[in-house]
Amino acid sequence: MYNLLRFIKINQFLLLFLLIEGFSVFLLLENNSYQANKAIKYSTQYTSFIYNYMASFSDYVSLKETNNYLIEENAKLHTLLKNENAFADSTLIKNKRYHYYSAKIINTSVSKRNNFITLNKGSKYGIKEGMGVITKQGVIGIIYAVSQQYAIAISLLHRKSAIGIRLKKNNHNGILKWNGFDYKSATINDFPNHISIVIGDTITTNSHSVIFPEGVPIGTIKNIRKNADDGFFNVSVSLFEDFNQLTYVYIIHSDEAAEQLKLEQKIPADE
Repeated sequence: MYNLLRFIKINQFLLLFLLIEGFSVFLLLENNSYQANKAIKYSTQYTSFIYNYMASFSDYVSLKETNNYLIEENAKLHTLLKNENAFADSTLIKNKRYHYYSAKIINTSVSKRNNFITLNKGSKYGIKEGMGVITKQGVIGIIYAVSQQYAIAISLLHRKSAIGIRLKKNNHNGILKWNGFDYKSATINDFPNHISIVIGDTITTNSHSVIFPEGVPIGTIKNIRKNADDGFFNVSVSLFEDFNQLTYVYIIHSDEAAEQLKLEQKIPADE
């Protein structure tokens, strides 16, 4: 303890400088999206190989689980080749406008206010910013930054995440957001009170997105609270996917997205 106090006393000015410098960098990145984006891209180049090494070691330890997963996926692929109708309820084949790239998560978080996911596929594999990330259980996020070998996705568990959803039973649309704290649930705010909705109803992606296919499962309604000010509903959704146990995902891309966006840019702005 004495040596620690002595070290702090001798280097107090250096330590104070480093503390202030670190806080200044934090404020710069927190309040400037351009600098934050650049920092993430550069840090990915130097940290992703560490995550990849850790993921490889984890793979070695859990070979049995990995093999079981691969066997299951191979069985599905054989079934799709012989009889596509066998998986008619699967979102992964229901919309053929999309290309699917398999990827493995090598780093993720669920306890922060803004969570990110690091994937082991980058531009070398055709991955680009803006692509969607899903599993057979639901929407995971959107690709935010890409290096040659790796990609970082903004998780659904992020304050800026906003996913277009629909109520499966009547196709009514809304926006799903994450309010923080609980990685197992998200929220639909200002849901119209004239729409029939009950606990247990299923939520999926809607047809408005150019990032995600229509009908990707998301979760079920677990709580409905009426807003006293305007009478709208604030709806809590229990997510199908457990973000704390993610391993494999699909990165998805639509060839028709660019064409749709280009056409929509011709719509005249409101005067």
